[in-house]
Amino acid sequence: MIIILIETFVLVFIFAILLGSMLFTAKSIVFGRYLNRYFVVSRNGKGAYTLHHSPAFGFYYAHREKYSRLQEDAIRKFKAGYPDIELHSETSTLQGYYAKLGLSGTPVQQNRVERVIGIGMNYFLILMNPANYRKRNQQEWQFIHLMRRVRVSTPMQYVILSLNEAQKHDDTRE
Repeated sequence: MIIILIETFVLVFIFAILLGSMLFTAKSIVFGRYLNRYFVVSRNGKGAYTLHHSPAFGFYYAHREKYSRLQEDAIRKFKAGYPDIELHSETSTLQGYYAKLGLSGTPVQQNRVERVIGIGMNYFLILMNPANYRKRNQQEWQFIHLMRRVRVSTPMQYVILSLNEAQKHDDTRE
């Protein structure tokens, strides 16, 4: 009897993840916020948009290269649809990636509740990627490494597309 209850709970949980992700994706499509199967944008209240990792089906399979490729595709689509609006990204795990691109971040101001919710959401997204269930090296699993980075690093906000870049792009067309 207990096994049947556990199996039922697991199936309901998986179904809830899939349904919730699909409904959020449908909402993003309806409101023009859907960029691709991994990324959506939202208004951040400061006249700019924020890029969010939101897999269409909850579970996803992405190594760093695939993730980066889909993120670049999402940024390209955003730039085509909103050429004169800033795009920001907040992250705890991709700080080295943005540093290699020459972007500098600013620390995100969060209270304790926001920080705990943010950590929980990041853990959830890390665990929903089966590509993270591999050995990073001899001593450590990838998902453990990423979860540690989320826990110990300060979330940073990066300006991926700035208004200055949009103005430069307009100047080159003239």
